[in-house]
Amino acid sequence: MWGKYPKARSIIRDLADSETREEVDDCYLIVDDLDFNAKIRDNRLKTKELVSETKGFEEWTSQTHRTSESVPEELEAIYAALKMDRLRSKKRFSLEDALKGLEDHDGVRAVQVTKRRRRYKLGEMKAEVTDVEVHNTGEVARTLSIEGANLRDLVKLRKTLGLKGESNTAVHQYIDEEFN
Repeated sequence: MWGKYPKARSIIRDLADSETREEVDDCYLIVDDLDFNAKIRDNRLKTKELVSETKGFEEWTSQTHRTSESVPEELEAIYAALKMDRLRSKKRFSLEDALKGLEDHDGVRAVQVTKRRRRYKLGEMKAEVTDVEVHNTGEVARTLSIEGANLRDLVKLRKTLGLKGESNTAVHQYIDEEFN
């Protein structure tokens, strides 16, 4: 969910068993099919695919790719254009240079972001509040997410947080809508 939600953040902090903080840089590869998500972090390609949605909660598969053999067919040309196999051969690799090779690739847009996130453990569930800075725009957006294995517990937590009825939009979908 995108927005500040100060009351929900306060409740999460009060319910949390623990909190961790981290800052990461990601490069999202926005493709035409928004049920598919690809990003580069630490010079590794990570893909996610939407599997299902139940009561507003999405389930995504996730895989990290270190070789071209494991890359989904939809991303083979992108992986090749980025020359990411150079990482395995220990040849020089620069994400900035690789992205220049992607500029002419139809159907893909690279968007670099810095995420400053707080992760909370709430019993068997997790919550995350993240500030997403979209490079070259000066814009920072905030997202709040909750996840867990038990749908009933998630629905109850969402209601406790006052978020019932709020739309659920993945990071890459939000970036595509707001910064296209």
